[in-house]
Amino acid sequence: MRSGGDRDAADRVKKLRRPTAAAWLINRAALTAPAEVEEFVESSRRLEEAQRRALEGEDADAAGWRAAADRDREATAALAEVARGGARDAGRSVSERALELVTETLRAATADPELRDRVLNGRVEREQSAATLGTLGLATPAAPRRGRARRKHGEVGTARRELKRLERQLADAAAREERQRGKVERATEALRGEKERLAASKRETTELRRRVKAAERRARDQ
Repeated sequence: MRSGGDRDAADRVKKLRRPTAAAWLINRAALTAPAEVEEFVESSRRLEEAQRRALEGEDADAAGWRAAADRDREATAALAEVARGGARDAGRSVSERALELVTETLRAATADPELRDRVLNGRVEREQSAATLGTLGLATPAAPRRGRARRKHGEVGTARRELKRLERQLADAAAREERQRGKVERATEALRGEKERLAASKRETTELRRRVKAAERRARDQ
């Protein structure tokens, strides 16, 4: 019986997936930066609720939706930056693609409560794509609406699709900006080193010229 139990436990352990690089970064952030993770989770929940209200046709909630979307984007970007810093702090080499997948998975978690809970608890196993997760599972209105309400529902759906498209573009642009910033910083550091070496060479040249002139004067005087 004991031997059988050990084998069952071993089988369960074997079935556990080892987190991917992106998942590892997110899970590490859950341990090292709980405040940022909680802000991300809260902003995602508020965005989900704002979308739900807006889809029910409430005019007053359009501004709330936009504000919630802005807060969610900021929280996602902040947590992605924490994950990036976590790789540096751990001395672990992580590809740019893995860092991009961190942002993509966080965006997916915004639309997926189950994944969001895994982010909060540091239990993400692998990256996920927001583009393949479909809708946020928003509740369907209790009864069909007519006239203006029906048109507004269609407009909100169009706005929601546009929002998701722009969010994807923003995430891609932010990733490109970060990569370019890294290149500029490395180039600036290299230029600073070259300038220091140039200054040293100038000092050496000036000193040698002074010594040459002094030697020329001594040679003429003899």
